[in-house]
Amino acid sequence: MPDALQDVNTKIYTEWLPALKEYEFAAGYCVEYYDDPRQYEKGTMDENYYCEIWIPVKKK
Repeated sequence: MPDALQDVNTKIYTEWLPALKEYEFAAGYCVEYYDDPRQYEKGTMDENYYCEIWIPVKKK
């Protein structure tokens, strides 16, 4: 899970954000949400473990 999260963050800033034509990164906080690993049989290693990354964007 930690590697996957780092990979997603890298892709957000090197692929997704640069590809946006109408939006750009907005000042503010990026938020990461992690579900409670105790709810999953294998904790953070469970294939159904859930997290989110929220990135502030604004119209150019």
